[in-house]
Amino acid sequence: MTRAPAAPLEAEHGSSKLAAWLLLAALIAAIGFRLYLLLANDFPVNDGALFLEFVRATAASFPNLPSHAQYNGIVLPLAYPPLSFWLGALLTKLGLEPLQVVRTMPIVMNIGYVLLFALLLLKSGRSRLFTGLAVLFFAANLRSFEWLMMGGGLTRGLGSLFLMLTLLAVKIPDQGRGAAIAPVRAALAGIAVAGAILAHLEWGILAAGSVVLSRALGSRSLRGFATSCAISGITAFALVLPWVFFVLEAHGLEPFLAAGSSAGWNQGFIWRPIGIASMTVASNPFTVLGGIVLFVKRQWFWIGFILLCIFLTPRHAPTPAMLAIVVFGAQGLISAYELALRFIRSRELLAGSAAAVVALLLAFNLYRTQLHAPRSFRVLPEEMRQAMAWVAANHPGKSFAIINGRAWQNDSTGEWFPTLASARSVTTVQGREWNGEFVRWVDMSESLKRIDNCPELLPHLMKFGTYDFILAETMDQCFSSPRYRPVFRNNGVTIYEVQNGLQQHREAAEEAALRSALS
Repeated sequence: MTRAPAAPLEAEHGSSKLAAWLLLAALIAAIGFRLYLLLANDFPVNDGALFLEFVRATAASFPNLPSHAQYNGIVLPLAYPPLSFWLGALLTKLGLEPLQVVRTMPIVMNIGYVLLFALLLLKSGRSRLFTGLAVLFFAANLRSFEWLMMGGGLTRGLGSLFLMLTLLAVKIPDQGRGAAIAPVRAALAGIAVAGAILAHLEWGILAAGSVVLSRALGSRSLRGFATSCAISGITAFALVLPWVFFVLEAHGLEPFLAAGSSAGWNQGFIWRPIGIASMTVASNPFTVLGGIVLFVKRQWFWIGFILLCIFLTPRHAPTPAMLAIVVFGAQGLISAYELALRFIRSRELLAGSAAAVVALLLAFNLYRTQLHAPRSFRVLPEEMRQAMAWVAANHPGKSFAIINGRAWQNDSTGEWFPTLASARSVTTVQGREWNGEFVRWVDMSESLKRIDNCPELLPHLMKFGTYDFILAETMDQCFSSPRYRPVFRNNGVTIYEVQNGLQQHREAAEEAALRSALS
């Protein structure tokens, strides 16, 4: 007697009470972790100082936008997409401290990001079981929150919310045949695209590309595709145009050209596909099977979405690509279960095995998150804040070189120093995107971080220009010469005054190089 073919897992259990509880548990876990980060820290995660100055500048001219902001002794044209700063300024006018705006807004927005992602999957025809699995994988992966919940997520987080709203408006054709959308929905998608562009340019470009992709896959005719895209595009263009005119009138094209040179658009064609492929397999081996299944079923949207991430916005591609990766993972796991049903008679054994696999995948991803998060998910230590307060009280306006081994994008000391110390850091990269110095400063900073010996360190520091003090978290042995007088020390940092200016520092560098050569 032959066995009847088993019903697909989603058809049999996709909307059961168990699936509903799984989805609820996944959402509670994701939201709970984000609330924990909000309540456990009294300071923004990693970065945010530059955006704090933008919020303050916007609050000073509110409700109008300022033309400039100051950071690290540099007068910056405020040509950055302004919506998140304007909303932050509004919150400060309502009584919230600017620092707390930068601390809380990214985390709150990331909670909305998770909720909208779950809603998007349900609206696209996915079951509660599928959505619960996808949200579980999403919540456990560092890339679902790493660059969105830190202080710099003030702009990235808002852009991610508008991407979700864009996809909800255009009805992504995930399950079943696509359908035409009403002009009202196309206009709503255009509004969401404009919001994404005005929050963060890369998320805005991705939102616009997602409209085209969704309508290309979902429209029933070329005319329907052209009409819906035109309505969305015209709406977005009309809403973004006033800001573009504002920037052009105040600054011309120079800020856009300078920012474009720092955006990393050339990263997508070589190593981004390889990097995202390895990240996909490492996060969940079932993603490979899930991608194959979606391809065979001709469900193209999430496959196309990853390609959009890579080739439209290569620099930040791994963050939005995680949306598609967890969809692949959930699909792969469900497909593997249904395939195993053909060979294993005991549903209880198979269900238990599937639960164990999910638990192992979650544990592995949480381990990877804990392993990698300290590099970028770091709150500025209290000892460092004390040192910066001392500088603000005793040497405001002076120039400092900051020494540590963290990459510039993870260097919370370098970014927060100009704001908290009321002084200038010659080694800080942030803020140079708009004056054409970004690439050079990144190269000098990356070279500095790789140096592990004094003969190389001291000459390289001189490339950053003149400075009065050195703030050293590492490499203290390089400053034992009497030319460097320690003026502040705690458990985390030592501050040295450079005696008699740059000439003495140059002599110390030459002496260090000579000692190294003799040894």
